[in-house]
Amino acid sequence: MAGARKLPPGERSRGKRGTSTAAVDARYRAIVDTAVDAIVVIDERGRVEAFNPAAERLFGYAAAEMIGRNIHLLMPEPYHGEHDGYLQRYRDTGERRIIGIGREVSGRRHDGTTFPLELSIAEWRDGDRRCFTGVMRDITDRRRAEELQRLLVNELNHRVKNTLATVQSVAGQTLRNAADLGDARDSLTTRLLALARGHDILTRESWDGAELADVAASVVAAHGDAGRFTLEGPSVRLAPKAALALSMALHELMTNAAKYGALSNEDGQVRLTWKRTKTADAGERLRMTWEEIDGPPVSTPTRQGFGTRLITGGLARELGGQVRLDYPPGGVVCEIDAELARTGQSNRFFRGAA
Repeated sequence: MAGARKLPPGERSRGKRGTSTAAVDARYRAIVDTAVDAIVVIDERGRVEAFNPAAERLFGYAAAEMIGRNIHLLMPEPYHGEHDGYLQRYRDTGERRIIGIGREVSGRRHDGTTFPLELSIAEWRDGDRRCFTGVMRDITDRRRAEELQRLLVNELNHRVKNTLATVQSVAGQTLRNAADLGDARDSLTTRLLALARGHDILTRESWDGAELADVAASVVAAHGDAGRFTLEGPSVRLAPKAALALSMALHELMTNAAKYGALSNEDGQVRLTWKRTKTADAGERLRMTWEEIDGPPVSTPTRQGFGTRLITGGLARELGGQVRLDYPPGGVVCEIDAELARTGQSNRFFRGAA
């Protein structure tokens, strides 16, 4: 047994403080057999001499199947073909590569599947015999956690860059179209708050996307009396970028309605409805309508501001469809027609397109 001291002749039958050698061996055996990590003992030619229960569970072999067989049975290529040569070089030259140094390698189970494991090897002697004890631990979960952490960092970096680019665009367009510094400050503040509300919804959903109804309700809640709004439509899942674009676009429609449209008087109402429709090729489309009712008469604006460009350009691009703004006397009407598959094509976490 590894680690047991060799007793002098007068103490062969009893260990320290009267403990028998058999009792010491049994104690070490109990420790090895109950160890959480796999423990395998081989001789200097790679033949297995001990294979504890944790090793049986890890590799799927019974100890009786492994005793006397070459340890490289538990190794995928290239380790399988290289291991005997490594042991031969060590016997001839004493050159070490793994012994005494922990490292990560791959293991092969009885069913042929491979997995990452952490391996440490210690050398010891039993009289003139040289033996090696390997302690192994499956690190599949750790690898998975490390990969997830790497993906999260990359995703965070991607989100931050996208957000900064959006803020830069909003700031630039707002300043370019503002009448004065006060107007620029107010417009920029409200637009950044609209962007933040969209981010809040996506954060609650772990950036896996957002429900269209949640986006609409959040914008309505931020703009006053919910009793003046009608929101109606089925469940529609939006990709993260589409959700942000819709949040910003609805904010611009709300702001315009509050300044010039149905929300600028006491009687005006806004209806926001959406539906799913079938297409000839068995696909689905999203049709959404913003309609202002009972507001003051409106007319087509003489110039196209940032808000209009964001709605007809940015929103249309992110939804993969068309957005049309009309200005009938009764109130502004915004109609959105998009391929439903496009609204959610990147709403899976880490898809990259989001």
